[in-house]
Amino acid sequence: MTAQTTLFCAPDTYALCAHVMLEEIGVPYEIRWVELFTQTPDQDFLAASPHCRTPALLTPHGAIFETGAICLYLSERDPQMDFIIPVGDQRRGSFLQWFHYLATSLQPEVIIQFHPEFYHSGSAEQRTLKKNSMARLRTTFDALDAALADGPYFFGERPVVPDFILGMQTVWDVIFPDGDITAYPNIARHRGKMCSRPAVQKVLALHRDRAR
Repeated sequence: MTAQTTLFCAPDTYALCAHVMLEEIGVPYEIRWVELFTQTPDQDFLAASPHCRTPALLTPHGAIFETGAICLYLSERDPQMDFIIPVGDQRRGSFLQWFHYLATSLQPEVIIQFHPEFYHSGSAEQRTLKKNSMARLRTTFDALDAALADGPYFFGERPVVPDFILGMQTVWDVIFPDGDITAYPNIARHRGKMCSRPAVQKVLALHRDRAR
């Protein structure tokens, strides 16, 4: 079957999550590897993602950018996979809470750890920014670790969209204080469960090979 879905992807970026979701739901797709931070971006990529950030997804219904939007779109495309908490379920509010918390409280601090130059040009200012951001990450991880106490996933024994969004960030040790995930045992358990999934193993291997 010819793929009607294309993922614009840069290795070992937030595209990991969308890539895993595509594998999990099993729809035909193709990958277009793109270069970030270039003055001559892929024009199809630019049309799909106005800031040239990955992931971006071309679908039969048009282009979508933003990790969370793509993951929700893919999950709703195949609701039998049970990756969302549906409207009417008493857990729906909590599902939405953690979905947005990961986008508004975790992701901005993660980006600072990788790209402080987005915010300051001076090296001293960048170091201060990363230090202050790491302090905020500590409290964010405290909240997430508590939320996963009954785990292994946010809602028990099966993962939903927020689990994929969190899991594909916790593979980056650099985002943890002192690079040590074990300070957060429930998050460490969560990462272990996520990384045992065949789709996650396949995607991580592809991205690591591409990044070499």
